[in-house]
Amino acid sequence: MAIKLFYKNTYIKEFNANIVHIVEKDDSFHVELNQTAFYPEGGGQPCDEGYIGDIKVSHVYEDKNKIYHVLDKLPSTLENIKCTINWEKRFDHMQQHLGQHILSAAFEKLYDANTIGFHLSPNTATIDVDKVLSGEDIKKVEYFANQIVFNDLLVKVLYPTKEELESLPLRKMPTVTDDIRIVKLDDFDYSPCCGTHPNRSGEVGLIKIRKYEKYKSGLRIDFICGNRALMDYSIKNDITNSLSSRLSAKLDEILNIIDKDSEELQKIKKENKNLKEQIIKFEAAELMKTAKFEGNTKIIKNIFKHRNFNEVKLLSSILANNDTTVIIFAIDNKDKAQLIFNRSKDLDKIIMKDILNKCLPLIDGKGGGSPSTAQGGGTNTDNLEAAISLAYEQIKKIC
Repeated sequence: MAIKLFYKNTYIKEFNANIVHIVEKDDSFHVELNQTAFYPEGGGQPCDEGYIGDIKVSHVYEDKNKIYHVLDKLPSTLENIKCTINWEKRFDHMQQHLGQHILSAAFEKLYDANTIGFHLSPNTATIDVDKVLSGEDIKKVEYFANQIVFNDLLVKVLYPTKEELESLPLRKMPTVTDDIRIVKLDDFDYSPCCGTHPNRSGEVGLIKIRKYEKYKSGLRIDFICGNRALMDYSIKNDITNSLSSRLSAKLDEILNIIDKDSEELQKIKKENKNLKEQIIKFEAAELMKTAKFEGNTKIIKNIFKHRNFNEVKLLSSILANNDTTVIIFAIDNKDKAQLIFNRSKDLDKIIMKDILNKCLPLIDGKGGGSPSTAQGGGTNTDNLEAAISLAYEQIKKIC
């Protein structure tokens, strides 16, 4: 079994080791060292990354008490190899993991909300708690957790005996029975954990809850700590300063201005929609003048170039409000051919979806509808004229 240097000193960045076992599989080499500072994936914490010699370590995992480092090739020597940890990533994991301990303890102490899940990835960190809390409750938890950070409490690792374990005020029970490892944060929190953590709570820097949402019977809390929180603040600060500049407003005025502008935009959109509808009604009246009579039935057909589908659909609906009227519309939008067939309710002998189905092969299309209205689309715009002409002939036979 390899010596776990990451437990002896979580701040170790470089070390020398010998390769003692190699397993070749999946076009990679799974290497076991006599000692390692590479933390293997586990306990909700991702594995470390870095180099063995000059070869990148892509993954680290533990299997049957053996720690394997995945390489795409082997180093030139198997002994006294210099190994380097990606310290930026390691310290990030340490900040997030201890931050999770503090945050989970804060939820438990303030609201008796237990953490039932933890996930840490390169971009996100979340915990799941078993209670639904209000926004104000969440703010209180965040404030309380950060006071623990700012108090710079000492972190210790304990390996208690069975008797000692029974006397500890554990926040949760361990899931293993041997070599139980307890992370003790002063007298604030005792938690079984196999991950890596800083030596003092102050190194977490800051705990920021970004958002929360209902999850099962409780909440999922999205949070960030330390350098992640700094980067998040930097991005959001740039955004708010940019908005402030563009709106010529102070930071505390931005939301009110956006709300006001949004309300004004909605009014303009509504006015624009009403104007479009008036224009389409006028267009419908003009198209009615072009209707051809087949018996008592008026048939209106037209091909529109580069026209909005919903506008043409609305136009057909307005025309269908007239008695004994059939509408055969096509839209040529470059590489997209569309058909819209409609009729007034009193022409129940004309089944528009059946007529559409006969026309769709001409435009290499698909579609469907009802007896009174049908629509479809295809890729062959060259046959749009033939398609509406076929529709016209089908309707003419029925009339």
